[in-house]
Amino acid sequence: MHPRTVFNHVVFALVLLLVDASSSFAFDKGKLETFFTTNSCKYCDLTEADLSGRDMRGADLENAQLGKAKLSGSNLSALPMEKRTKRANLQSANLRSADLTNANLENAAAAGAYFREANLTSANLSGADLSSANLQDANLTDATLDGAKLDNVKFCRTLMPDGAKNDSGC
Repeated sequence: MHPRTVFNHVVFALVLLLVDASSSFAFDKGKLETFFTTNSCKYCDLTEADLSGRDMRGADLENAQLGKAKLSGSNLSALPMEKRTKRANLQSANLRSADLTNANLENAAAAGAYFREANLTSANLSGADLSSANLQDANLTDATLDGAKLDNVKFCRTLMPDGAKNDSGC
């Protein structure tokens, strides 16, 4: 093969690699930086973002897209403030297939949240408002649900904290 042809093939391969690398994140990096600064990201897209182990107490993620996000070990509990407590807001957030292993969602406001296929293994959901949330195909093995509000939650093929399968909403 002619050296110029080899060079063109190498350049083309590098361009493809750069295009693939630049599109490897499904979320807007600017929105992620804003979230890190403000702890708020209403209606934003953080799909597939790695938020593992972060302190996000009192975060406002209402209607955020967090599908396939990595939130394992993150703290999404309420934030104690001087005169009140600010609950983490996950209302109507899309957390489909998100990894929330060992996450702390104590007292979180997650009414209407979409946790389908989410991994909530060993998550703390004590006191969380999960009213009308979708937990279809979710894994709640060893999760803590003490005092959680579970009105109208959709359970279907859901692994419950004791390892039993809940098909009540199928």
